[in-house]
Amino acid sequence: MAQAWTSRDDVGFPNPLEPYTPLVINVALTGVIPTREMTPYVPLSPEEIVADAVHCHDAGAAVVHVHARDREGQPTYEADVFAEIISGIRKERPQLIVCATTSGRRSGELERRSAVLELDGEAKPDLASLTTGSLNFNDGPSVNSPDVITALAERMLARGIKPELEVLELGMINTAKLLIKKGLVLPPYYFNILLGSLHTMAATALNLSAAVAGLPRRSVWSGTGLGQFQVPVNMLSIAMGGHVRTGVEDNIYYDYERTRQARNEQFVRRLVRIAEEAGRLVANAEEARGVLGLPPCTADAGGIRVEKAQADDMAGMLAVLQTANMHHVPSEEMPEIDWRCCFVARAGERVVGMSGYKLMSETVGKTTLMAVDPAYRGYGLGTRLQTARLHAMAALGAKTVVTNADRPVTIDWYKKHFAYRQTGTVPKAHEFGDPDVHEWTTLETDLEAWMQRELAQASTLGAGSEQQ
Repeated sequence: MAQAWTSRDDVGFPNPLEPYTPLVINVALTGVIPTREMTPYVPLSPEEIVADAVHCHDAGAAVVHVHARDREGQPTYEADVFAEIISGIRKERPQLIVCATTSGRRSGELERRSAVLELDGEAKPDLASLTTGSLNFNDGPSVNSPDVITALAERMLARGIKPELEVLELGMINTAKLLIKKGLVLPPYYFNILLGSLHTMAATALNLSAAVAGLPRRSVWSGTGLGQFQVPVNMLSIAMGGHVRTGVEDNIYYDYERTRQARNEQFVRRLVRIAEEAGRLVANAEEARGVLGLPPCTADAGGIRVEKAQADDMAGMLAVLQTANMHHVPSEEMPEIDWRCCFVARAGERVVGMSGYKLMSETVGKTTLMAVDPAYRGYGLGTRLQTARLHAMAALGAKTVVTNADRPVTIDWYKKHFAYRQTGTVPKAHEFGDPDVHEWTTLETDLEAWMQRELAQASTLGAGSEQQ
């Protein structure tokens, strides 16, 4: 479930005295300018754009900003091409937030620019860019007249598509406020502040601060640096508590000297490293939905079955375990997997998660392996898989459950949701799980007490439903 990252105790202290909101990374994959002659790394065809979006999501991006190209690699507003791109992304990474362009850089015609807003079902975008003013680029103007801006905002509101309010001049913030005043944009308001183009606001800390200071209350903002200003503006945004946009659309080079061209995935990984060094968490796609005020992904875990594993699920379970480096079976760490003591999460016929267990004695159970496909993380599948194996061990008479974990976030998760306590550490026999952690943290939970709390919670929820 998406979480709204707000705090009732926020009294206006600067970050990090007030905790940072998890960082939302938006990656602009293609744009209208980059060509294959300029860089081999710009994705042009729908298949390339979908594949690039998947790589960026798995590297840490929560939002992809998409433009479409025709068969000759030229920018196009054709809805069918956008539909192929967006539905392709939905198929591979359903939780990933998709922002479709309505840019006026190649056309000022409302009907062409708004065609993508009429898409439905899996092809419907979550966000759509809305530049709130006209501006100049080296190759000509991008014309956004007040009536077209208003008409686009009206169509986005009617279609349930959230505007990404693109701002390149301070006056554009005022235009956005006019839309808000008319009720055409709903909170939280998502602003993208783009700095560094030769004919608009320069990429300085003063200009970024001025823009942020002028935003309306209940705004969420992202900082974008164009060209050589990409990293400086991104770093300022991270420190100031904003979010970031990166990507080949904005900059095709990895370095200031413009000697190394880069893939979108490399830009994302760099921002993840910077955020981690700064002590700021990076939002996954579902968390980003909460930050931006978007509904949870419709293709969530509710449509996925958690059930007892079958003998022919072994290959699927090992494939999922490989994503967590836990597939070395048999080995000293994990001599075998007994499918009869496993649960799987199944999307259609595909195994997208698994958990295992065993009994160490009549009253002590032990969890063995658990992993969820990266494309399906953030929807509570881990909780469902853990709950299933706890219930199975309880049914077999276990009163205590022991678990070994290595990742700090996983250890905290077990403690928070399943009342585990730490009892010790055990050296790893070889690389397994997190390769940078060389010992297991041993955890233990009182299964009987946990089951009683589960029953009490279920009774409370049932009583509440009857009263409604």
